[in-house]
Amino acid sequence: MEPGHDITSQAAGAESRAGGSSRPAPWLPWVGPARSGDMAAFRSLYEATYPGLFNVLARLADSPDDARETAQLAFVKAWQNLSELRDDRAFSGWLRRIAVNLLRDRWRREERLEEFPDDDAPGALPDPSPDPSETFDRIQRNTSLEEAIRKLPEVFRLPIVLHYLDDRPVEEVAGILDIPRGTVLSRLARARDRLKRHFHFRNRSAP
Repeated sequence: MEPGHDITSQAAGAESRAGGSSRPAPWLPWVGPARSGDMAAFRSLYEATYPGLFNVLARLADSPDDARETAQLAFVKAWQNLSELRDDRAFSGWLRRIAVNLLRDRWRREERLEEFPDDDAPGALPDPSPDPSETFDRIQRNTSLEEAIRKLPEVFRLPIVLHYLDDRPVEEVAGILDIPRGTVLSRLARARDRLKRHFHFRNRSAP
Protein backbone atom coordinates (compact mmCIF):
# COMPACT_ATOMS: atom_id res chain seq x y z
CA MET A 1 0.00 0.00 0.00
CA GLU A 2 1.22 3.49 -0.80
CA PRO A 3 1.61 6.35 1.71
CA GLY A 4 -0.86 5.79 4.49
CA HIS A 5 -1.66 6.30 8.15
CA ASP A 6 -2.18 3.80 10.89
CA ILE A 7 -5.79 2.69 10.58
CA THR A 8 -6.43 2.56 14.32
CA SER A 9 -5.02 5.98 15.10
CA GLN A 10 -7.08 7.44 12.27
CA ALA A 11 -10.25 5.95 13.70
CA ALA A 12 -9.44 7.25 17.16
CA GLY A 13 -8.74 10.71 15.76
CA ALA A 14 -12.09 10.75 14.04
CA GLU A 15 -13.81 9.91 17.29
CA SER A 16 -12.41 12.94 19.07
CA ARG A 17 -13.30 15.33 16.24
CA ALA A 18 -16.57 13.86 15.05
CA GLY A 19 -18.46 17.12 15.47
CA GLY A 20 -16.32 19.09 13.02
CA SER A 21 -13.02 19.29 11.21
CA SER A 22 -9.98 21.25 12.33
CA ARG A 23 -7.94 19.76 9.50
CA PRO A 24 -4.98 21.94 8.50
CA ALA A 25 -4.92 22.87 4.83
CA PRO A 26 -1.34 23.75 3.82
CA TRP A 27 -2.42 23.29 0.19
CA LEU A 28 -4.99 26.09 0.39
CA PRO A 29 -2.83 28.90 -1.14
CA TRP A 30 -2.45 26.88 -4.36
CA VAL A 31 -6.15 26.47 -5.12
CA GLY A 32 -6.75 30.00 -6.39
CA PRO A 33 -3.72 30.14 -8.69
CA ALA A 34 -4.51 26.65 -9.99
CA ARG A 35 -8.06 27.77 -10.80
CA SER A 36 -6.54 30.60 -12.83
CA GLY A 37 -4.62 28.08 -14.93
CA ASP A 38 -1.30 27.97 -13.05
CA MET A 39 -0.09 24.44 -13.76
CA ALA A 40 2.80 24.72 -11.29
CA ALA A 41 0.33 25.59 -8.53
CA PHE A 42 -1.84 22.64 -9.48
CA ARG A 43 1.18 20.34 -9.37
CA SER A 44 1.92 21.59 -5.85
CA LEU A 45 -1.73 21.00 -4.99
CA TYR A 46 -1.48 17.49 -6.43
CA GLU A 47 1.67 16.66 -4.50
CA ALA A 48 0.17 17.93 -1.25
CA THR A 49 -3.18 16.15 -1.53
CA TYR A 50 -2.45 12.97 -3.47
CA PRO A 51 -1.24 10.90 -0.46
CA GLY A 52 -4.44 11.54 1.49
CA LEU A 53 -6.66 10.77 -1.48
CA PHE A 54 -4.77 7.58 -2.27
CA ASN A 55 -4.99 6.54 1.38
CA VAL A 56 -8.79 6.70 1.15
CA LEU A 57 -9.04 5.02 -2.25
CA ALA A 58 -6.73 2.20 -1.20
CA ARG A 59 -9.39 1.17 1.33
CA LEU A 60 -12.23 1.45 -1.17
CA ALA A 61 -10.87 0.25 -4.50
CA ASP A 62 -10.24 -3.39 -5.34
CA SER A 63 -6.47 -3.05 -5.61
CA PRO A 64 -3.66 -0.50 -5.24
CA ASP A 65 -3.56 -0.22 -9.02
CA ASP A 66 -7.27 0.64 -9.11
CA ALA A 67 -6.73 3.18 -6.34
CA ARG A 68 -3.87 4.81 -8.26
CA GLU A 69 -5.86 4.91 -11.49
CA THR A 70 -8.90 6.41 -9.75
CA ALA A 71 -6.76 9.03 -8.00
CA GLN A 72 -5.15 10.05 -11.29
CA LEU A 73 -8.52 10.31 -13.03
CA ALA A 74 -9.88 12.34 -10.11
CA PHE A 75 -7.08 14.89 -10.45
CA VAL A 76 -7.62 15.12 -14.21
CA LYS A 77 -11.32 15.85 -13.64
CA ALA A 78 -10.45 18.29 -10.86
CA TRP A 79 -8.15 20.23 -13.19
CA GLN A 80 -10.80 20.28 -15.89
CA ASN A 81 -13.54 21.47 -13.52
CA LEU A 82 -11.69 23.56 -10.96
CA SER A 83 -13.57 26.67 -12.04
CA GLU A 84 -16.72 25.11 -10.55
CA LEU A 85 -15.24 25.04 -7.03
CA ARG A 86 -16.63 28.02 -5.14
CA ASP A 87 -14.90 27.58 -1.76
CA ASP A 88 -11.14 26.98 -1.85
CA ARG A 89 -11.28 25.38 1.60
CA ALA A 90 -13.60 22.69 0.22
CA PHE A 91 -11.07 21.41 -2.32
CA SER A 92 -10.13 18.27 -0.40
CA GLY A 93 -13.73 17.14 0.10
CA TRP A 94 -14.62 18.14 -3.49
CA LEU A 95 -11.73 16.02 -4.76
CA ARG A 96 -12.98 13.05 -2.74
CA ARG A 97 -16.45 13.46 -4.15
CA ILE A 98 -15.02 13.28 -7.67
CA ALA A 99 -13.04 10.16 -6.78
CA VAL A 100 -15.98 8.47 -5.05
CA ASN A 101 -18.20 9.15 -8.07
CA LEU A 102 -15.58 7.56 -10.31
CA LEU A 103 -15.59 4.48 -8.09
CA ARG A 104 -19.38 4.39 -8.05
CA ASP A 105 -19.43 4.56 -11.85
CA ARG A 106 -17.16 1.52 -11.96
CA TRP A 107 -19.26 -0.34 -9.40
CA ARG A 108 -22.42 0.41 -11.37
CA ARG A 109 -20.82 -0.93 -14.53
CA GLU A 110 -19.99 -4.07 -12.56
CA GLU A 111 -23.54 -4.10 -11.14
CA ARG A 112 -22.26 -3.87 -7.58
CA LEU A 113 -24.56 -1.00 -6.62
CA GLU A 114 -27.77 -2.44 -8.04
CA GLU A 115 -28.75 -4.34 -4.91
CA PHE A 116 -28.48 -2.68 -1.53
CA PRO A 117 -28.17 -4.78 1.63
CA ASP A 118 -31.40 -5.51 3.47
CA ASP A 119 -30.13 -3.69 6.54
CA ASP A 120 -29.83 -0.42 4.61
CA ALA A 121 -33.61 -0.08 4.66
CA PRO A 122 -34.98 2.35 7.28
CA GLY A 123 -35.90 0.48 10.44
CA ALA A 124 -34.21 -2.73 9.35
CA LEU A 125 -31.94 -2.64 12.38
CA PRO A 126 -32.46 -0.78 15.65
CA ASP A 127 -30.34 2.35 15.92
CA PRO A 128 -30.74 3.31 19.58
CA SER A 129 -27.93 5.85 19.41
CA PRO A 130 -26.62 6.45 15.89
CA ASP A 131 -23.95 8.84 17.16
CA PRO A 132 -20.76 8.57 15.08
CA SER A 133 -18.58 9.23 18.14
CA GLU A 134 -20.31 6.65 20.30
CA THR A 135 -18.60 3.35 19.55
CA PHE A 136 -15.81 1.93 17.40
CA ASP A 137 -13.35 1.97 20.31
CA ARG A 138 -13.13 -1.78 20.86
CA ILE A 139 -13.54 -2.45 17.15
CA GLN A 140 -10.74 -0.12 16.11
CA ARG A 141 -8.23 -1.86 18.37
CA ASN A 142 -8.59 -5.07 16.41
CA THR A 143 -5.67 -5.76 14.08
CA SER A 144 -8.06 -7.26 11.50
CA LEU A 145 -10.19 -4.12 11.27
CA GLU A 146 -9.02 -3.14 7.79
CA GLU A 147 -9.78 -6.59 6.43
CA ALA A 148 -13.25 -6.53 8.00
CA ILE A 149 -13.99 -3.07 6.58
CA ARG A 150 -13.03 -4.23 3.10
CA LYS A 151 -15.66 -6.96 3.36
CA LEU A 152 -18.46 -4.48 4.02
CA PRO A 153 -20.82 -3.70 1.13
CA GLU A 154 -19.77 -0.52 -0.64
CA VAL A 155 -22.81 1.34 0.67
CA PHE A 156 -21.48 0.91 4.23
CA ARG A 157 -17.76 0.92 3.49
CA LEU A 158 -17.88 4.41 1.94
CA PRO A 159 -19.13 6.31 5.02
CA ILE A 160 -17.02 4.23 7.43
CA VAL A 161 -13.81 4.96 5.52
CA LEU A 162 -14.60 8.62 4.90
CA HIS A 163 -15.73 9.37 8.45
CA TYR A 164 -13.56 7.22 10.69
CA LEU A 165 -10.42 6.70 8.63
CA ASP A 166 -10.32 9.91 6.60
CA ASP A 167 -11.58 11.97 9.55
CA ARG A 168 -14.37 13.72 7.62
CA PRO A 169 -17.26 15.22 9.62
CA VAL A 170 -20.67 13.64 9.04
CA GLU A 171 -21.90 16.72 7.18
CA GLU A 172 -18.97 16.55 4.77
CA VAL A 173 -19.47 12.81 4.23
CA ALA A 174 -23.09 13.55 3.37
CA GLY A 175 -21.94 16.09 0.77
CA ILE A 176 -19.34 13.75 -0.72
CA LEU A 177 -21.84 10.90 -1.02
CA ASP A 178 -24.77 13.18 -1.93
CA ILE A 179 -27.06 11.66 0.69
CA PRO A 180 -28.82 13.19 3.73
CA ARG A 181 -26.95 13.53 7.01
CA GLY A 182 -29.40 11.15 8.68
CA THR A 183 -28.64 8.50 6.08
CA VAL A 184 -24.93 8.82 6.83
CA LEU A 185 -25.61 8.36 10.54
CA SER A 186 -27.82 5.36 9.85
CA ARG A 187 -25.27 3.70 7.59
CA LEU A 188 -22.47 4.35 10.07
CA ALA A 189 -24.55 2.68 12.76
CA ARG A 190 -25.32 -0.30 10.54
CA ALA A 191 -21.70 -0.63 9.46
CA ARG A 192 -20.55 -0.58 13.08
CA ASP A 193 -23.16 -3.20 13.91
CA ARG A 194 -21.87 -5.44 11.11
CA LEU A 195 -18.28 -5.00 12.31
CA LYS A 196 -19.20 -5.78 15.91
CA ARG A 197 -21.07 -8.91 14.84
CA HIS A 198 -18.16 -9.93 12.62
CA PHE A 199 -15.68 -9.82 15.48
CA HIS A 200 -18.15 -11.35 17.94
CA PHE A 201 -18.74 -14.39 15.74
CA ARG A 202 -15.09 -14.68 14.83
CA ASN A 203 -14.02 -14.59 18.49
CA ARG A 204 -16.67 -17.19 19.42
CA SER A 205 -15.49 -19.52 16.69
CA ALA A 206 -11.80 -19.11 17.51
CA PRO A 207 -10.21 -22.22 19.09
